[in-house]
Amino acid sequence: MSFNPAEFSDANFDVKAWVNSACAGCPRGESMEKYLSEVEMKLQLVAEDISLALEEQSVAGLQRIPRAVAEIDRVELESKNLQTRIAGILKRLDEAETGSRASVNLLRDIDAVKGRMELTRDTLAEAAGLAELMRSADDVFAGGNVRSMADIVASMRRSLKVVGSVPEFEDAPERVEALEHRLEQAVKPELVKALANENAFRASELRNVLDVSGRITALIHAYAEVRVVEPLRREWDAFKKGAVPAGPAATAATSEAQRFAEWLPGYCEKVASRLRREVSFCRSAFPRECEELIATAWVKLSEATKREFSERMASQRLDWFIAAHRAAGDGYSTAAKSVADATGPERAAYALRAALAPFDAVRDRYGELEARAIAEDLAKLEVRRCDDVEAAAGEMSAAVPVAIESLGRAMERCVALTAGTQASAMLKAVDDGLVRYVDSLTASMRRLRKSQGLPTSGGEGKKEGSEGRVVAGEESIQSALQLTAVAHALTARVKDLERSLVASLKELRGALLPALPEPGPASEMPQPAAADALTPALAAVHANPDGARRLRALLDRVHQDVRFGPLARGVPRCADFEDCARDFVLDVLLSKVRSEFRGLAKRAEWSTSAESSDFDLPTFSAYPQGYVTTAGEYLLSLPQHLESIADAAEEERAAAAAAGEMGRAATAAEHFDSGEWMTRVAEAAAGLLLAEVRAITTLGEPGAAQLAADLEYFNNIISALFSEPPSALRTYAVCAAAARDSYAISVRDVEGMDEDVIRAVAKARGIKLN
Repeated sequence: MSFNPAEFSDANFDVKAWVNSACAGCPRGESMEKYLSEVEMKLQLVAEDISLALEEQSVAGLQRIPRAVAEIDRVELESKNLQTRIAGILKRLDEAETGSRASVNLLRDIDAVKGRMELTRDTLAEAAGLAELMRSADDVFAGGNVRSMADIVASMRRSLKVVGSVPEFEDAPERVEALEHRLEQAVKPELVKALANENAFRASELRNVLDVSGRITALIHAYAEVRVVEPLRREWDAFKKGAVPAGPAATAATSEAQRFAEWLPGYCEKVASRLRREVSFCRSAFPRECEELIATAWVKLSEATKREFSERMASQRLDWFIAAHRAAGDGYSTAAKSVADATGPERAAYALRAALAPFDAVRDRYGELEARAIAEDLAKLEVRRCDDVEAAAGEMSAAVPVAIESLGRAMERCVALTAGTQASAMLKAVDDGLVRYVDSLTASMRRLRKSQGLPTSGGEGKKEGSEGRVVAGEESIQSALQLTAVAHALTARVKDLERSLVASLKELRGALLPALPEPGPASEMPQPAAADALTPALAAVHANPDGARRLRALLDRVHQDVRFGPLARGVPRCADFEDCARDFVLDVLLSKVRSEFRGLAKRAEWSTSAESSDFDLPTFSAYPQGYVTTAGEYLLSLPQHLESIADAAEEERAAAAAAGEMGRAATAAEHFDSGEWMTRVAEAAAGLLLAEVRAITTLGEPGAAQLAADLEYFNNIISALFSEPPSALRTYAVCAAAARDSYAISVRDVEGMDEDVIRAVAKARGIKLN
């Protein structure tokens, strides 16, 4: 086994591994002892070698330390010397910088003087050139060469920028402007000629002349007048050559508006055709100004015809405004989309808005016009006959669907004329129209009450001559119930109208949302990004930014608020009319009872005193009087009448269902419930009797006995028809029947007695209570 001392100097040397490797060849048996002795000797030698190597390396390390310390001292001394030299260099640099800065400042001043001298030289040269140009300008302009004229004007303008406010040239700007005007006047006839002859090459040359002279606006005005306004104005004026109808002024104005609406589509097509043609011409002759030329020319045409446009539309009929707007909107929208590639969507949108500007005033008046149209339609549906309940109910029943359909058409008219931007005014007009229509139905109901001799809304009876006109038989009841069917149908259709309006407004929001500004008072109007967005709706929205923001708020409310009610006044008014119809029917059903009970409190028998006698005569029980028995018999017969009417209604429902008229079938089934009506009649009849009884101020003993018999009979009738009579009426019966001597005790032994009634009866009978 070889030994290498370097291995033991390694920090990672593994003694255990080395011993294991040394023992790997260890023989077995008798020679083991000899082998171990040799290994021991080798280990001693290795240890001695290691110890000697460590000693030598330690000595060498100690010898190198003084040399390292001396080297460190030398490096530190050289570093200090280097710092000293660097400080000297920095000081010399600062001294050199101070001198250089002074030199640079001097050079800067010299350069500024040189610049001023050069400017002065150039100014003098430009002044000399400008003076020469001004002297030769008249000769150049006299020569008539527009190109030379443009060059000299351009040179003079450049010279003026250099010369500035030199006193000798104070009048130069005015002279240059005058020369520019002369140049424009010289170019204009040739430009007009080139435009009229569609000479694109010559027109382009003249455009360059105007551009050099800074009068490019002259091209815009001349182009608009020659290429667009003049030829289309001839088409516009052709409308005047049509036949003007004779007749009254109003009729003639309406006829002209109708004729204008019918003539307008052809004119709009000619405008679109002309603009498409101009796109091709401008791209050839004026590619740089093509966008501005087309849009500006269309705007100028719209401005030239705006006043006459409004005059020709003059009418009070909403349908003619809608017809004119439909024609103009479709035609001009097509024209805007066809030129959008050449003008850009924003310019095309501006021109489209200018073309449809005559409708701005109409849109502002839309609410008034819509209200008038609704009023005219509903005025034709007012009830004319108010003496016959059945006839009046028939007229109402036929008119209600037509009226609601008429109100529903307002949304269509709003979209057709204003693109939905006046939705708020439309809702107000519809709501107001519904209120007026329901009020007219209510007024008809009041006239029917008067004609039938029913109490007024204040509960007062009619004059004696009008009493007894209503005979509460099956036929009259059925006629009156038709009014509740009308009211029920009106409420149902108004709810359908509300749902339709909300759905239409949500659909409108989806259509207008890209053109509407974001929520907020200071939000910007979105601009169209493509030709497809150029619609009459976009023009209407952009015509009134504040209105567009209010419209966005309304449509967002409709979209978010599930409780939004578009007819805030009309719906409650319908509920009031339904209550009015029910009250009418109830008063018809109670007419017999009211007639019998009228004047009950003034009967003389209530105050009659018992006759005195020397004999002990027997007393007899009182029997109900005729007024109460007649009323009771009528009430007992009423369920039969109501059931008969209910059976008829069921038959009508079945017939309507068989015929496929599901709306009429649902109405027939829902508007009448005989049990509900009988309950209401019984309660109201008890109320009528109670009111009369409360008015009795004096009760003699015979009168009290008679009243007790009457009330007991009527309470039994009410119990047969209803659950139980009112507690006050039952208390009156008990108190009237109670003996005078035991009044206080007997009436309080009964449960559920009305204390106020107990005291009132005691007072009427002259009984003192402790």
